[in-house]
Amino acid sequence: MAIPTRAEVNHILLSRLAAEPGFREKLLANPRSAISDAIGIPLPEAVHVEVHEESLTDVHLVIPAVQAKGEIADGDLELVAGGGMCWGNCANVY
Repeated sequence: MAIPTRAEVNHILLSRLAAEPGFREKLLANPRSAISDAIGIPLPEAVHVEVHEESLTDVHLVIPAVQAKGEIADGDLELVAGGGMCWGNCANVY
């Protein structure tokens, strides 16, 4: 199976949140397991996952990491292939 892009993962997660009421609790309780189950592949151990639930008064902004200078290792490139990703409520993902 091909590694999904971050936008594809976002779409899968948002779709599951809309379709399955219990998925939110699974995602909040054990994000690595919930995401791995949703996308069908395990997350690399080097990937740390934090889930932040927004409200009308708490907004979470995710900014891109500082770009590394020089070559990117193949393993690291696979982690970021596909572009940006929003794990929260993002209006301009698609």
